[in-house]
Amino acid sequence: MSEDQVGPRGGKTTRKRGQVQKTVWLDREEAEALREAAYKERRSEASIVREALRGCFEIED
Repeated sequence: MSEDQVGPRGGKTTRKRGQVQKTVWLDREEAEALREAAYKERRSEASIVREALRGCFEIED
């Protein structure tokens, strides 16, 4: 993916590593569980979400 993607307000959504920025709305319980897991595992919330999505959709690293 060499072209930058453009968001709804005209901003770039693609990072140098090819990652795309997304907004996800969570229930309070989901958000709190994610925050607690990130704290306990000393990981970013984004890395936990990426791992979960890769597992759910059977995407290899």
